[in-house]
Amino acid sequence: MVKFGLGITFSILLMACGSNAENNVSDNEKTVNTTPVEVVMESEIVPAKGITETIIIAEEAVETSAVKVIAAAPKKEEAKAVVSEKEVVIVTAKKQNVEAIVNASHDIWNTLTQLNVTSTGKVNYKGMKAELSQLTLYLSHLNNTPPKADWSKNEKLAYWINLYNASTVYLIASNYPTASITKLNGGKPWDKKFVKSGGKVYSLNQIENEIVRPRFKDPRIHAALNCAAVSCPKMLNAAFLPAKLSAQLDQQCYAWINDTGRNEVGPNKLVISQIFDWYKVDFAAGGGVIKFVGKYNRTKIMLNPKAIISYKEYNWDLND
Repeated sequence: MVKFGLGITFSILLMACGSNAENNVSDNEKTVNTTPVEVVMESEIVPAKGITETIIIAEEAVETSAVKVIAAAPKKEEAKAVVSEKEVVIVTAKKQNVEAIVNASHDIWNTLTQLNVTSTGKVNYKGMKAELSQLTLYLSHLNNTPPKADWSKNEKLAYWINLYNASTVYLIASNYPTASITKLNGGKPWDKKFVKSGGKVYSLNQIENEIVRPRFKDPRIHAALNCAAVSCPKMLNAAFLPAKLSAQLDQQCYAWINDTGRNEVGPNKLVISQIFDWYKVDFAAGGGVIKFVGKYNRTKIMLNPKAIISYKEYNWDLND
């Protein structure tokens, strides 16, 4: 992580002009309160593609941050502090204000997935490992730009999905080659706390089960969150973006339901992913598993509401 700090100190000192004989004024006339104004920025924001250091140029001087220009005292007259209302001053934000200004950019992740994920969801982890510095840069950026209260629902959900997927890829790429994600962290990679957001550290399980599922209550997320396994719904070869999020989630659901390697759909029998069993409560809110599968089944087969459901054995081999 690249750290940078900027300290700018403005000090203006009033100097008395002339000798004591020439400037025979009272002590009160000589005394001028000149408090230096100091503006400091210290940030851990990492410059990334499409992201630059934030420096605000303010044309309107404000009481709390304006640089006061103190004129030299005229002979036998009290010095006065003058603030130019139109004076251009450089105001640098403190760390917490920088984070409020900068929104999350998913450009780096978008590029990495386009280069290293096929249209069928196969991931080139060797290529991801070669770009580990870029992946680290993206994750550092997300750490420094956590969701804010004024973000839209789509902005927040896109952030968490991308953070989950990029962190999963990072976990695999930094340990590559490996045959399966289940070979990592003693077989419990989803409990490993390594995902940072806003200075807090989460596990993949916490992001999915304590943030994404309960807060957004959208079963489509199960076609978007990627577990790096063959049986997992394919990884999207692009970043999830707020403006396109709903369409992208639908796209993932269509691809998932109609992939016969993952789901076999018949009018009276469904042989489907174990994800539908593990998270059946999420699908129940929308009418149940059968209704969800029927909505995204392109064959438009009329599914019997009482169709028999069984589940495919999950293949945890790496999706490369």
